[in-house]
Amino acid sequence: MVDAVIYSWSDCNGEVTGEDCRRYNGGGVYNMGVGLLGSAQDRRILFRLTGWDGVVPDSSEFKVYCYVQSSILQRRIFLYPLTTPFIAGNEAAYGLGDYPNPDSGVTWLHRYLDTGDGDSLLWNNAGGDYTTMVACTTMINGTGQYFSFRNFNRILTYWDTGGANYGFILINQNELPVNLSAKILKSSESGPGYYPLLLLYTGDSVTTSPRRRRCVIASDFLDPQIN
Repeated sequence: MVDAVIYSWSDCNGEVTGEDCRRYNGGGVYNMGVGLLGSAQDRRILFRLTGWDGVVPDSSEFKVYCYVQSSILQRRIFLYPLTTPFIAGNEAAYGLGDYPNPDSGVTWLHRYLDTGDGDSLLWNNAGGDYTTMVACTTMINGTGQYFSFRNFNRILTYWDTGGANYGFILINQNELPVNLSAKILKSSESGPGYYPLLLLYTGDSVTTSPRRRRCVIASDFLDPQIN
């Protein structure tokens, strides 16, 4: 699973013309925030599966591990399928005001930011391109545990009926007080017991208990516009 955190920022050092300070990438971090940490610092998390076998299981759930939270308030997190591909990047630090180097990949404004080469690609909409016509949600209200996005079949069915598998985005509902809405989730770079998990189940003809379905992994996405 490929993942990255993107976020807007109210101020920064080392300004780069046209970036408006919203250029940070966290494609190689262990902890990813979703929601607001202070004023104008909204975080969103992007995920992409590297393949899908085109067969929708009987049931599925996507699970994320909550590590830290801004407050003990329960927060609803929405999961929407992306409508534009992105490159995750490999930045292992962010929010320090330094220009990403080497190429950082996805940011709040860019689905791919390539410094100096002139082939960066913008989102159509800052903060990511996604459809709200298909969605599933979870409520996060604690730390040190997994939380499940049930009904993930909606996303799998969308991919299997014409929607491109560009991945999906997690967005916090950011209800008041919004500056304390962020939940910090573990990334795919984390160790066992913290990884984001996609569980796929199908009924067994011999027993009524569900079993996990194997997901066929295809080659990772590479945008044809990017050399």
